[in-house]
Amino acid sequence: MTSDRKLADFQQWTLTVLGLLSATSDRQVAYLQESGVGTDELLLQFDDVLHVARARLADSSLEQKDFFLLSKVGARVESVNARPDPIWDEVALKEAAEWRDLRIEARVAKEILERSWNSDSGS
Repeated sequence: MTSDRKLADFQQWTLTVLGLLSATSDRQVAYLQESGVGTDELLLQFDDVLHVARARLADSSLEQKDFFLLSKVGARVESVNARPDPIWDEVALKEAAEWRDLRIEARVAKEILERSWNSDSGS
């Protein structure tokens, strides 16, 4: 697999994960129920993206500005992680300010990265 293809796969994966993080709480709950996973899976998927993004930043295949956007989402993920156990149920997913703020930050990052990466690829 060429490095360009690997980068495109990373970008698509990142946008998919950000799409789920920025989805409505109803869509997130439906995803969790369909998948049979816990609420923490939403954050674990992003954590995986962030680890790969750090490696891509180190090898210069990810621009600093793009990593900065992902880091801002990461800070919101940390604010959810810092909350006690009640943050992990479906009611909190729908009502907690931390989840709402994470959705907003993920949506902004997704929109900006989507535009940037589409223009970089010439689409």
